[in-house]
Amino acid sequence: MSGPQCCENPPTLNPVSGSGHVEKLGGLDVYVSGSPDSKLCVLLISDIFGYEAPNLRALADKVAASGFYVVVPDYFHGDPFDPSNQERPIPVWIKDHGADKGFEDTKPVLEALKSKGVTAIGAAGMCWGAKVVVELSKQELIQAAALLHPSFVTVDDIKSGKVPIAILGAEIDNMSPPALLKQFEEILASKPEVNSYVKIHPKVSHGWTVRYDVNEPEAVKAAEEAHKEMLGPQCCENPPALNPVSGSGHVEKLGGLDAYVSGSPDSKLCVLLVSDVFGYEAPNLRSLADKVAASGFYVVVPDYFYGDPYDPSQEERPMGVWMKDHGADKGFEDTKPVLEALKSKGVTAIGAAGMCWGGKVAVELSKQELVQAAVLLHPSLVTVDDIKSGKVPIAILGGELDEVSPPALLKQFEEILASKPEVKSFVKIHPKVSHGWTLRYDLNDQEAVKAAEEAHKEMLDWFVTYVK
Repeated sequence: MSGPQCCENPPTLNPVSGSGHVEKLGGLDVYVSGSPDSKLCVLLISDIFGYEAPNLRALADKVAASGFYVVVPDYFHGDPFDPSNQERPIPVWIKDHGADKGFEDTKPVLEALKSKGVTAIGAAGMCWGAKVVVELSKQELIQAAALLHPSFVTVDDIKSGKVPIAILGAEIDNMSPPALLKQFEEILASKPEVNSYVKIHPKVSHGWTVRYDVNEPEAVKAAEEAHKEMLGPQCCENPPALNPVSGSGHVEKLGGLDAYVSGSPDSKLCVLLVSDVFGYEAPNLRSLADKVAASGFYVVVPDYFYGDPYDPSQEERPMGVWMKDHGADKGFEDTKPVLEALKSKGVTAIGAAGMCWGGKVAVELSKQELVQAAVLLHPSLVTVDDIKSGKVPIAILGGELDEVSPPALLKQFEEILASKPEVKSFVKIHPKVSHGWTLRYDLNDQEAVKAAEEAHKEMLDWFVTYVK
């Protein structure tokens, strides 16, 4: 953080900016915004310019508008970095305001929040603040973390993180350059137990999310894109309107789970569709099941979430909290009795297709050869090591605009599979589509329907070839 880029575009501090107010919390002055009755809190940890920066407070107000109680502490006790003070350059100032001290100062704030009834806390750190956030993540003092153009954060920090983490970097960042963020991404890809998201934003510099010129539309747009990602990942976009009576099949018990089934129960060939986080009542998913069944397969879509799919409107249970109850590892274990039940019905060959969350379940089935073929559609949580360990024919269908499993990751998957000629494989990156495009499309959007149907055909062709 000692480089000049860290200190560029200093904000004009304003102690009365924002629609919230300042109060004492855990021994610190804090800017707070949002309902104090909310059980969910977001802690915004500033860069070196502190908590009176108007853009930072505007971000706090924006996050609060999504239902969070937002707290922005004054970690510098009225002494933010002042670039005009030539007698106190960064190396001198930082001696009084190390991130280690910020970490310790945060603990009483967290305790004070919990005493107010807050049940879940996320922390986002910008530049200097990112180091504080990653330390909170390492000790699991928060439920989720976001690092925006971080400083001081090391590879070892990322290795030690224990909560879901998003890292938003800049293409022109000298403090945490893209090469370092790529290392972070590789480490996180090897830790499937920690949900993660890493993105390098193009054509922006260090500090772009808070030190932008409000009169420059492109700068504002770039900052707002990062703000949106901090609030909610692409994984949750376009949630379906669930319908328990959708589809031409029916629901029955199978292997201890409710399951939507379609097609002839006399078929010896089965396709298991493993849903995304929105579950088995999504109409487009059931429509896909019916389409696959029309090709002669018995199709099973289990309810892995026991009537509790992810609900983005449930503000007290964000994705990081919901995932604790519905890990893909549990989904894998829940699949085993379903497979046994299918075999007891006379099924002789099974293919598994997993979308998003379900991609991880499908790849685990592949690793243990519990299915005859696998298809991953815009997968989440799948790692390079998973692909190395797969043992059955596998197709991976990704999206060009997918930020959860970006094209660069799918290229790695393709290279690994190319080195394993004993495992039949097919990898394709579909152009101009985003994460979730095969399921969460708008039926009234002809181009979206066409793109989804193309992937559906590739999936079906794969199963026709290898499930027999």
